[in-house]
Amino acid sequence: MKTLLLASALFVGLFSSTAAVPPPAPFPFPVPYHAFCRALWLFATPCAEISTTIVQQIQVSGPQYALVSALPLFVKANHTSPDGVQAQNITFSFSPTVLTGGCRVSAQSTSLGFTSLLDDGLNYCNLYNLLSNSGLISAPGFMEMTNEWACLGYGLAKCKA
Repeated sequence: MKTLLLASALFVGLFSSTAAVPPPAPFPFPVPYHAFCRALWLFATPCAEISTTIVQQIQVSGPQYALVSALPLFVKANHTSPDGVQAQNITFSFSPTVLTGGCRVSAQSTSLGFTSLLDDGLNYCNLYNLLSNSGLISAPGFMEMTNEWACLGYGLAKCKA
């Protein structure tokens, strides 16, 4: 059943009409030598609810996360490591799914400074911790798609939510 749901969601996402829904904002390609992570999340929940939950989680996550801007279909934030040495830009683009009324979220975290491309999963954990702490990993229809090619250090990540 999950395979059918995933196939349906991907099919709808690839071939749905874009006349009523603007395409998601493209992500800039990461600057070479900057660690990054890109992930795609699917939810069976409307984008307005997902976006609001992510914004609220950024706001309550203390000094490590700072909200830069929040629009209905785009959120930008910054993350700074507890020691203040490393900083990352985080973006979320939200696209409503036409048939299911759910949401497709494109998320990215990119290190600002010159770092090793293998960041031990730091950029992945920036994204995952926001999801985990907000409870969105338990939201209806939640599915995550990423890998080592799209998310450097993904296999090494040991997130402490």
